[in-house]
Amino acid sequence: MPTKAYSYIRISTKEQRKGRGEERQLEAAQAYAAQHGLDLDDSLRDLGKSGYHGDHVKSGALGRFIDLVATGQIAVGSYLLVENLDRLSRQTPIDAQAQFIALLQAGIKIVTLTDGQVYDCGRDFTQMIISLTIMSRGHEESARKSYNSKKNADALRKDMIAGLPRFLPQCVGWIDQIRIQGSKDCKFTLNEHAKTVQKIFELADQGVGPLKIARLLNEANTAPLKASSSKWWETTVIRILKNETAIGTLQVHDTVDGKLVPMGEPIPKYYPAAVSEEIFWRVQRNRSQVARTGRKGLKYANLFQMITRCVHCHGGLGLVRSTRNDFQYYRCKTRYEDKTCPGPKKMFPYTNLENSILDHVTDFYLDSKLGVTKTSVQRDVLVEEAQGVDDDLLDLEKRRKNAMSMAELADDDQTRLEFIARIRHLRGQIEQLKAKSNELRAAIGSIDDQASKLHDVSETIAAERALWKTGTDEEIFVSRSKVAQSIKRFVSQIQVDFALQTATIYVAGYTRIYLFDRAGTRIITLNNIEQPWDEIREMLIIDGATESQITVAKEAHSRLRAAA
Repeated sequence: MPTKAYSYIRISTKEQRKGRGEERQLEAAQAYAAQHGLDLDDSLRDLGKSGYHGDHVKSGALGRFIDLVATGQIAVGSYLLVENLDRLSRQTPIDAQAQFIALLQAGIKIVTLTDGQVYDCGRDFTQMIISLTIMSRGHEESARKSYNSKKNADALRKDMIAGLPRFLPQCVGWIDQIRIQGSKDCKFTLNEHAKTVQKIFELADQGVGPLKIARLLNEANTAPLKASSSKWWETTVIRILKNETAIGTLQVHDTVDGKLVPMGEPIPKYYPAAVSEEIFWRVQRNRSQVARTGRKGLKYANLFQMITRCVHCHGGLGLVRSTRNDFQYYRCKTRYEDKTCPGPKKMFPYTNLENSILDHVTDFYLDSKLGVTKTSVQRDVLVEEAQGVDDDLLDLEKRRKNAMSMAELADDDQTRLEFIARIRHLRGQIEQLKAKSNELRAAIGSIDDQASKLHDVSETIAAERALWKTGTDEEIFVSRSKVAQSIKRFVSQIQVDFALQTATIYVAGYTRIYLFDRAGTRIITLNNIEQPWDEIREMLIIDGATESQITVAKEAHSRLRAAA
């Protein structure tokens, strides 16, 4: 049986993969193995692994090979073929030499293909001196390149923090960078992908989730941002929705202990904006309030996800479709999953409930997303709400300023990183509140100037429902998701009693309560406008409402009291 030879190929960067480095190393190993009658294994490859930082040993193919040698799974007398010694390592000479000697002591013969040199334990000490010299030279070369690279990167970051337009290799796909001849400066312009980014934010603003957005883009054959990508992915959409570059903001980062750490304050208007700040921060605010939900189906079947509860066990409700007709029904998830719900084994007609809620939506609350009337939005309420937002902004700005002061006084890197993370979190909250403040003041201005026509919500709902009968799957999904998002802003919870076959709709917390039977007929209406908010809040907490639901209920409660 021929002796086994293992070809080890390493390429440090993605750019080097574009050349013939990998192919060249493999061809040399194949030629050597054929010439010496060796059985070649060419599976050891570290592509994009740094020999200077030791990534190829910590988490790469070479590290796995060394482990196999140490445990006796590689036969004594086997060959390790490398182009030259610096392919094995560019670490410090002591570390590189230790790995080198450990392989030789285990009976592995190391061959450098560029000069045909064979290293093994039987050779004289001169070989060790030569190998140490080669490894030292490789480390020094890498150290010099690393120093120059860091120096250039530091200069680039310094220029960008100063607001100078510089070329960034990792710039987003919807911005073109045009180098200005004879200068370090760049000119930034939006390209055709910017329209896709706008579409993504518009869909997200309407309540469409990242996964569905990716599907819609793929169905429309929308070109991905990168030419190397074949389709849109949910993770790609999420990254775009979180990226402040969409509003032209630049955040310069440095790498500390392998983690990206922001340097300085974000720089607004560094790049041309693809979307407005209002929609960007509104999307951030809405995304933070949306819990993970299940599959919504092709046409967004369930308008009331995350706000439905079983009266008997307070668990969530799931949707099932009848096999005999097009009707859909609610059932208790707890009873279905583990049978611990004390309620009866019955279902409740979802289709009737949806129709009833949409028929009575004007009675519930005239949400500004679907159309507002003069009686649903009172100027003084908006002014009071805007003042509250401004007060919260002042408080957050003060807390952020204190955190920045504490970060400067931190004695160790870990504490400083924690303060930096806190500062970034506070900034996100501040920007979201600023966007909300702008929305409120725009609404106030709209009332003052009578600049916009106010449409009755029932007319808008009727138009959306008409679309559900004739629209495409995509149109219906977007329309229903928009309606679902708006309903959650004033309907706090829907509780279904499977024993009595009734559904109770709680509007603005417990400010107004509506009871419907299984046919969708309204039975009772209770008005609790005079009930203090603190009591309503306690009931919401007992019923398991989330903080975001409580916040929305509080806003709706104050508006309803003002409109009474």
